[in-house]
Amino acid sequence: MFLPIVPLKLLTVFGLDESDLGNRAREVAQTIGVRIQPDPEPLRNVFIRSDQYSFILRGVPSVMMSVAPEPGTPEVNIFKDWLTQRYHAPSDDINQPVDLAAAAKYEEIVRALLINIANGDHRPEWKPDSFFRRYAEPVKIAQ
Repeated sequence: MFLPIVPLKLLTVFGLDESDLGNRAREVAQTIGVRIQPDPEPLRNVFIRSDQYSFILRGVPSVMMSVAPEPGTPEVNIFKDWLTQRYHAPSDDINQPVDLAAAAKYEEIVRALLINIANGDHRPEWKPDSFFRRYAEPVKIAQ
């Protein structure tokens, strides 16, 4: 649910500081002029309440990304209205107020991040101080 309902200037990366994927996402986004922020409401525990958590429990470093409203702008109200009026409501349908340019920019970030990972010289890794590192299994090297 990446919510491209406002221009993409700011991207929330849940799990930003848990693995090197956060660093990679930051680098990719900066190349196209998008700022990155960590979870602005960490007490809601969104990082462990979304689809990527199944991967995390298996030790696979993961992030979740979402278009974010610029703090202090009318975009914040657009997000609040969407969450109260549309989220899981009958109006949460195909007629959403989508910003197509934001959706395209988001997909460009995802594509570039995937290419960065695929062409990288190592697999994504948990940071040494990450709580989630405990789920990672040692990599077994075939002999």
